[in-house]
Amino acid sequence: MLRRKNFLINKRFQFTFLAPFVVLLILESVLIVGLFFYLSQDTLTTGYVDSVLRVERTQNFFFVPFLLVTLIAALGLAMTGMVIFAVLSHRLAGPVYRFEKVLEQVEGGNLTTRVHLRKTDQFTDMEKAMNRFIVSLNRRIGGIKTELAEAKNILSKKDDPAILAKISEKVNLIAEDVKHFKVMSEANDEE
Repeated sequence: MLRRKNFLINKRFQFTFLAPFVVLLILESVLIVGLFFYLSQDTLTTGYVDSVLRVERTQNFFFVPFLLVTLIAALGLAMTGMVIFAVLSHRLAGPVYRFEKVLEQVEGGNLTTRVHLRKTDQFTDMEKAMNRFIVSLNRRIGGIKTELAEAKNILSKKDDPAILAKISEKVNLIAEDVKHFKVMSEANDEE
């Protein structure tokens, strides 16, 4: 199984992915504290502090403990959330990074490369589609190269009377293979 050691592959993407959830956690914490203090504004609480019975407004009585518990819970959830989101975003950023690298290789003319993702990664359907695309492109370009090599070989025997027929056949085969591809100059002609 492929294992990635670096969980921050695309830091910008991963932090952008994480930021809304951190903001949401902070807003939830502020909302909980605000609601507690709003709902307890007209109440009194009795309790013992160091063996002394105290009667105070609920907000004042629970301010420090409630704030401390909220901060501890928010920090704990934030740390746990960051780890979970780092792992989850890694399952997105890792495949995107791999797709970029494979596409760079294809752009450079390497049609022998393939995308390999882990079973737990996202975009496994896209992995299969991209590999089918590369295989198809490889097959077509390979066919064109073979036909071109054969046409060159036939041209080297230009004294043979059947050469024109063979060259015509090879050129037609190459034209059929190339016809599959739509290129920018053809797209501009159609407009």
